[in-house]
Amino acid sequence: MKHTYFCPLDHFGSVGLTGQDAQKFLQGQITCDVNEVTKSKGQAGAYCTPKGNVIANFDLVTHQDTLLLHMPRSMVATMQQAMAKYIVFSKAKLYDASSDWCRFVVWGDHAAACIKATFGLVPDTRLGAIQNEDCLVWSNNTDNNEFVVYCRPTAKVGVIASLEQGASLAEISGWDARQINQGLIYVTPDISDSYVPQMLNLQATGAINFKKGCYTGQEVVARMQYLGKLKRHIFIGQVTSLEALEVGQQINASKRKNVGKITSLAYTGENAYAFTAVINCTEAQENQLHLNEQEGASISLLPLPYEIDPQVFERIKL
Repeated sequence: MKHTYFCPLDHFGSVGLTGQDAQKFLQGQITCDVNEVTKSKGQAGAYCTPKGNVIANFDLVTHQDTLLLHMPRSMVATMQQAMAKYIVFSKAKLYDASSDWCRFVVWGDHAAACIKATFGLVPDTRLGAIQNEDCLVWSNNTDNNEFVVYCRPTAKVGVIASLEQGASLAEISGWDARQINQGLIYVTPDISDSYVPQMLNLQATGAINFKKGCYTGQEVVARMQYLGKLKRHIFIGQVTSLEALEVGQQINASKRKNVGKITSLAYTGENAYAFTAVINCTEAQENQLHLNEQEGASISLLPLPYEIDPQVFERIKL
């Protein structure tokens, strides 16, 4: 039996940028190439501290004359505050665009057909986008039939009615688990300013452009990539626990404590969780892992769905 689902993405929001200098300003701040963003194509990216730690990551898209950074709603104010001190000399406006849009995700076997029936067109590339005056849709993953939908609040009722014709309403945990299984993560306040982009595998998921030039934290990010110093990064896994898990929860190994921390999670039923965690590579490969103070809660790590350049761990001289 084939299944297609949709659900509101109410815990996500947007930072908006407008003005004649918006693109130029943002280009000097974030890891992706803003010049590659068009009305039909977005980019994944991140915003770092001068020390190279990720404050937040996002999907960058544009609707009409506005750049939108799609991220957890809990990170919007943090992003605004961090960028505000740099934008004062630019002819650009930075604002919270969260209430300007209603957000949905659509996924499953016939998700593309559902999107086409609702909006007339369907994006056919990763972060490919379609839009009209009231709506913006982009592909989260074309191989897995996953889409993010933005619509104006005035269009919400009609969009829901149309989506219901081809998809069933689902819990957000189902979507979260799919993101985890793809090794994708959005930074939340619990882990903001804690990891450089490579520790979150952002170089492997297309969120860093190493040819675009300078941006905040660029020197640190480039040094990590080209000097081969990475010792820990995102892994995906699953665990069964009678206690509720939390982002930031410590992971221990059989021979050493505190070898990693949970960075995102989704409840999958029957006391089971899917999660991402930044874990020391040595312990991840050689030791049995378990949750802190829960030795019976053994962790099973799963293969990442993408490759990570081994030279980011140890630079090989050619």
